[in-house]
Amino acid sequence: LQFRTMVPAVAACLDTAQQMRRLTQSLLDLARLDAGQEPIDRRPLDLAETARDCVELIRPLADERGLRITAELAPAETLGDEERLRQVVTNLLTNALQYNQDHGEIRIRTRVEDQTAVLSVADTGIGIAPEDLPQVFKRFYRGDKSRAQAQGCTGLGLSICKAIVEAHGGTITAVSETGRGTEFTVRLPR
Repeated sequence: LQFRTMVPAVAACLDTAQQMRRLTQSLLDLARLDAGQEPIDRRPLDLAETARDCVELIRPLADERGLRITAELAPAETLGDEERLRQVVTNLLTNALQYNQDHGEIRIRTRVEDQTAVLSVADTGIGIAPEDLPQVFKRFYRGDKSRAQAQGCTGLGLSICKAIVEAHGGTITAVSETGRGTEFTVRLPR
């Protein structure tokens, strides 16, 4: 009997330990990127191929929620660290999945504009309140604090995305309309 009552407590402790490990790793990544100590291995890559791989990674999760993923992936060559850029794309797709409505849509596009490789990820989700939008890339910022805490969010994902994109000499921006969705756009030099 005592063993059965301990199992949920042990599982909760393990879950908390994993959350702390992820938080610590995220903070270390940000500190290294800030200090210029995180090596960015720049090699030729096609942002469309990276995005395609990330879409296939999250597709099963989207299918579980009935979310449709629309991908318009035109070639978008750039120089970059594929592992780090994959982290950015995966995080943006995960956010689009997490903050979307059931049976909604995620749209991902790659293209070239003015000699810039461009990636955009848009959703049909809850959107970001106008007062929260300027804050979304700040560390530990969470617009809907109760929802974010319940989902184990730390408020570091978009900060890490921004640091990675800027380490590549690029920019990341967000536009949103409450109740209609959000679109993140990454621009990287070619």
